[in-house]
This record gives sequence, C-alpha cells and structure tokens, in this order.
Amino acid sequence: MVLCICRAVTDREVDAAVHAGARSVDAVGACCGAGTDCGACRDAIAERIEDSCAACPRRGTQDCRSGAGALASASR
Repeated sequence: MVLCICRAVTDREVDAAVHAGARSVDAVGACCGAGTDCGACRDAIAERIEDSCAACPRRGTQDCRSGAGALASASR
C-alpha cells in the first residue's frame, strides 16, 4: 500500500527503513523520502515506527539501534 502519496513510498519501504535502523519520522524521510513533502503521512509513519519498535526485544537496550548511527547504517 502506498503510504506517502507525494513521494510514492509504500508501507513496505517505510518498514524496511525502520528495520534498517530509522527511529524517527525524519530518519525515515532521509532513508526513503516518505513524510518529506506535504506531511500528511507523518502520523502514519510515526505509528509504524512505534509498532515496529514495540515488538522489538532490543527496545531500550544498548543494542537498540537509534539516532544518528541508525540513520547512517540505514542509508548504506
């Protein structure tokens, strides 16, 4: 399903960015462009990030990929 109409980014592409380490809407946008135009999809992106992170057993641990390091690894 297309999640970001402006940039034609699918929910799977957003999920892949999150899985690669993007932990904010801006980080997802840097990875795949979603949420960087009109902004109407930003809430849906944030919800996908939260849902993905909530299910992760590494959430909140030192092994949790977040922040700038995650963005760097996601864009490789």
